[in-house]
Amino acid sequence: MHIQRFGLLSVLTLLINASLPAAEKAAKDTVYVLPKVIFVENAIVDETLIRDNATLLIRVSEQQIRDLNALDLPSALRRVPGVTISRYNLVGSYGGAEGGTIYIRGMGAERPGASIQTLVDGVPKFVGVWTHPLMDVLSVDRLERIDIYNSPQPVLWGNMSLGAVNLVTRRMREAGQRTDLTMLGGQDNTYNFVFNHGARSGAFDYYLGASVKGSQGHRPQADGQLRSYWGRLGYSLAEGWDLSLIASSSDNWADDPGPVGSPPPKRARFNTGDATFNLTLSNTAENRNGYIRYYLDDGKINWEQWNTAGNEWFNTRTDYLNQGLRVQEIFSLEPSTELTVGFDYDSYGGKAFEEHQNPANSLRMPVKDFSNTAAYVSLEHAFRLNAGLTLSPSAGIRVNHHSVFAGQTAPEAGLSLAGEHWNLYGNYSHAFNYAGVYTAWFYNITWHYQNEAYSSLKPERLDHYELGLKLTPAARTGIDIGIFYDRGRDKIRFIAPPPPPPSFANIDRYHIFGMQTLLSFSPLERLALFTGLTLLNPSPEKLPQAPDYTFTLGGNLRFMRYFQISLDLEAQADKYVTNPRFTNVGAAGATVARTGSYAVLNGKLSYYPGRPGGRGRNSQFFLAVENLTDTDYEYLPGYPMPGTTVFAGVTLDY
Repeated sequence: MHIQRFGLLSVLTLLINASLPAAEKAAKDTVYVLPKVIFVENAIVDETLIRDNATLLIRVSEQQIRDLNALDLPSALRRVPGVTISRYNLVGSYGGAEGGTIYIRGMGAERPGASIQTLVDGVPKFVGVWTHPLMDVLSVDRLERIDIYNSPQPVLWGNMSLGAVNLVTRRMREAGQRTDLTMLGGQDNTYNFVFNHGARSGAFDYYLGASVKGSQGHRPQADGQLRSYWGRLGYSLAEGWDLSLIASSSDNWADDPGPVGSPPPKRARFNTGDATFNLTLSNTAENRNGYIRYYLDDGKINWEQWNTAGNEWFNTRTDYLNQGLRVQEIFSLEPSTELTVGFDYDSYGGKAFEEHQNPANSLRMPVKDFSNTAAYVSLEHAFRLNAGLTLSPSAGIRVNHHSVFAGQTAPEAGLSLAGEHWNLYGNYSHAFNYAGVYTAWFYNITWHYQNEAYSSLKPERLDHYELGLKLTPAARTGIDIGIFYDRGRDKIRFIAPPPPPPSFANIDRYHIFGMQTLLSFSPLERLALFTGLTLLNPSPEKLPQAPDYTFTLGGNLRFMRYFQISLDLEAQADKYVTNPRFTNVGAAGATVARTGSYAVLNGKLSYYPGRPGGRGRNSQFFLAVENLTDTDYEYLPGYPMPGTTVFAGVTLDY
């Protein structure tokens, strides 16, 4: 049915374009001289790239985040093939328990801990104690783009990179100024205010911004508020040398409305805040480029909860500090050879305090830090063959030393064969994921073990195989087809054997066979379409966050020169939802739940008053509607998402 609607949309577009010459003639003597061709932005996904290690990179642009009316990272990525999300509320990702987060091809469902990495400008961003990322400190309001790595990237990103998402901050790259202001209001007292301003003059550039958003929620206690501030300073020290400092902070909270049919939790609020700094010295020359980067991420969590059995309140407070040094240099060697060498040092951890109404029940963990020290190297060479073909083998390896656990060696290899309009590629990688500082909390504080008993845990490991084909048969047309196989082992599970004590153990294995297709297509100058399909066949069948299929369909249509309509459809099979850390027999409260399949259609109508191609061309007045068909759906059992929800707003961009 939805495909038929897009067929009708194409017919209407043809009729509109057929009438445009007459409209152009009538407007010939007006003040604004408009270009003959207006290309709309691609829908959902900006582009896909084959990286030097023969893996696929999916890129989402700033404009596509706007077209999706995305208020946070899960909203911006939930249409990306291979990505699934969980959330409770319209605004604010409740970070406790099974709250808001993202998953890639069935990876990343663990709590505590995570197996996919979230990064901002190339440095990891996660809770140093509990290891998993927090969506509310990952603002999308400052972004130039989002890079999604669906496959493991052990050489580039190291630990916890069975998939990765890298958020790239805006920067003024040309002389001049840019200011944008967005104001949005909608149902359930939802609001969003975003301000950004940047400029570049000579060797100096800067960007500053702030945002505040919130919502009362679509049901009682589904409210939240997010506030973020950021700035970037850049200076060209000399030809080929550049220094930049990125600083940001956030202050957020989100409530848990509880499952439908039960009274809202008596006390359930998740408060987060952080301050981050990223200082980078980069170099660019004819045959080399690279950087030296120091980062620091200082964050706090206060998880307010209620103990029904003890009839008392309690808070889980976490102060975490992540910092590190990352160095990389890429050498262009002759002929057609590229050598990458790098060094990473990452320290992460902090302290935790479980504060109870009855002080006798309180628990405290002093500062505990883990660290990774790693060196890596990769090499790619392009062989120019007959008939315009290029054969590019690549190989890389990371050698990692951990401060507590056994060291790991992570190799990868890739091979691509490219013609003028196609690229056939394949890759293999061996990725790893260490247990986090959370093990020290459980073993030393909760279970009262001694002598770092958790240090015997092995890292979770994954072998990944992938074969794909990228086609570009025509301008603004791209087709990506890939099949992949993941074999995981030594998954860390909680076990509670009779008699106690409980522990974690490397006892689980799993397999995922999958296929992914992406198609971007612009049959007309003013029409851009995108569709993506991901199929997963996991074993065991109840592997969480691994639906049999996810399907995405999106389109942007520009009509009457100044108007654009953006539609996107997300369809997903039913899936199992649970915490894979706590699914073993004997784990208290362990359940394996299942959510139903659904299809949700969203839309946005925008009016662009500015001259296409001129300053202010991205300014818009818009009306956005989530869940146009008022579909009943949920990401987590008992947590229905909003029905049809309407927003209106304006973006001024000059």
